[in-house]
Amino acid sequence: MAKHYAILNATRLSIFACCLAFPQLSDAQTSYTIDSNSVIHLKGTSPLHNWGMTAHSFTGNATFSFLPDSQLSSITVFSLRLPVLNLKSESKGTEKNAYKALKGDEFKDIVFELISAKFKSSGYKHYLILLHGNLTMAGVTQPTTLKTYAAINEDGSISCSGSLPVYLSDYNIERPTYLLGTMKVGDILTLTYSLHLVN
Repeated sequence: MAKHYAILNATRLSIFACCLAFPQLSDAQTSYTIDSNSVIHLKGTSPLHNWGMTAHSFTGNATFSFLPDSQLSSITVFSLRLPVLNLKSESKGTEKNAYKALKGDEFKDIVFELISAKFKSSGYKHYLILLHGNLTMAGVTQPTTLKTYAAINEDGSISCSGSLPVYLSDYNIERPTYLLGTMKVGDILTLTYSLHLVN
């Protein structure tokens, strides 16, 4: 019996020593915010010409987790909040029509909130990320996926870029008209973004 306990204790000591020699890998969670070097473009079409709007002032945050070797392990938070009135154009008429169509007086923001994320490496510290979440425009929320290309920079910041086609009809947005109502803008908008995340 004494020999049995001696063997058992020796085994436990060996396991404990191994744990000390090879500690478990744990994720390092880092929170980020979007800084002023970020930009969102909204582009659309019409029978006569294309049109576009740009926003430099918006907010967002994200939480990324990394393994000790700096490999991305998870994304648990990713959100964007763009005030409608921060979308600007060279044409005041375009701004007026867009704010009206997006119901900017009633619904102040365009919002994306993450539900889940998938990703794969596309090179050293580069990733292709699928951000599955909800996009809210003009008071209507629809599920969507942001296909994002991310790069982990040497200073620890993260650069993200991508684009998303948005159908106005999915959000009950009435397409703006012009030329006395004889023409309408196209139903599809393209939202492109370049984000700089800092911790």
